[in-house]
Amino acid sequence: MTSIAVTLMLVAIGGFIAFAIYLQMKEQARLERLRKSALLGNQARQLRRYLDDLPPQYQPKDMRIWILRRLVATYDELIELQADDSLRRHRGFFIEELQQFQESKVKRKAKPVNDELQITELRRLFESFKGYLEFAKQNKKIDPDLYVRYQDLFTFYSYRVNADYHVYMARQAFLTEKFDKAIELYKEAISQLQPINENPEAKVVIDGYQEIIDEIESDLALQRQEEELAAASEEDDQAEEDLDDEWSQFMDQNTFKKKKHF
Repeated sequence: MTSIAVTLMLVAIGGFIAFAIYLQMKEQARLERLRKSALLGNQARQLRRYLDDLPPQYQPKDMRIWILRRLVATYDELIELQADDSLRRHRGFFIEELQQFQESKVKRKAKPVNDELQITELRRLFESFKGYLEFAKQNKKIDPDLYVRYQDLFTFYSYRVNADYHVYMARQAFLTEKFDKAIELYKEAISQLQPINENPEAKVVIDGYQEIIDEIESDLALQRQEEELAAASEEDDQAEEDLDDEWSQFMDQNTFKKKKHF
């Protein structure tokens, strides 16, 4: 009887321990789901921020499509962890946004970079996106070639953002007819891209800025030439007018002398 009691007690203790281990494992699994859900939620907010805050000139169409696809995939993972109608609804919105953007032929308008604080914020966003690219690469969420392309692109953007700021000021100078200042600012924009002038994207932008400089300088030279010609013509007209005045005075004096003989 004593051995049976001991056996039952050991079984009970073993069962209790097993149940405690089960509860602990269940709690760990729950905490792991919460941790993963929080991580995925942060990723979703991060991706949404890239979509909303990266100006169109720093967000090529293929990249925006990739971000939207990553956002949908992130919501798929969230829904697996917690079946939630609001998550499914948001996922549906993103799929609709993705489809509309893929089918759209409208070119998104560039947003001017008109403030130095804006440059600082954009650079932080660029670094954040490059960090997300690293995460996507490590977790095999991005094609290796695409990873290299986007990394190179954002290295270029970190220089271009300063150039875009000087171009904005150059356009303002041009609109107020400060053409020499506009040329100076366009040249400064080019100098901002000189450290990466071998980058194919940078070459295209530099060539475009140089064409604008050449056009302004050509128009300015023509304008100055026209001003010089107008000034020369005005001097000729003034000289001719002075000569006419002298001739008129001579004729008047001659007539007066003739009248004195009467």
